[in-house]
Amino acid sequence: MKKLFLKYREPIVYVFFGALTTVVNYIIYFTLRFLGVEYLVATVVAWNGSVLFAYAVNRIFVFKSRVKGEAAIKEFILFVAARVFSLGLEALIMFLFIDCAHFDSLTWSPSFVVAVIPIGELIAKTVSQVVIVISNYIFSKLIIFKKKK
Repeated sequence: MKKLFLKYREPIVYVFFGALTTVVNYIIYFTLRFLGVEYLVATVVAWNGSVLFAYAVNRIFVFKSRVKGEAAIKEFILFVAARVFSLGLEALIMFLFIDCAHFDSLTWSPSFVVAVIPIGELIAKTVSQVVIVISNYIFSKLIIFKKKK
């Protein structure tokens, strides 16, 4: 088991921290939505929080980047630029699910919960997060934290 983990450490750790980043994103997004913030605004704010979290954990734990100075600034700028692409992708997916396919009308109100759960938004958000985690890994692995040979 240890051999297998060591062989695939990077993608395993990336998925773990990608899941935590998604949790950060969900907490911010659904808190803002609960407070009445429009879904695209909530998406952008949640993106900002999750990008800062993701950069820290990707740099330290996943790709173990040790660059400093100008190289670290360049790394951060590339990271944010790739995440801006991801934000556009997420906004597009949310728009397609909510404004075009009207997933926001799907709700669930189980008897043991006082509030209505926006299941359609949860589905839209989850689909977008899966696409985002995959695209972000590709950008991070091939461009941002690419190992010098």
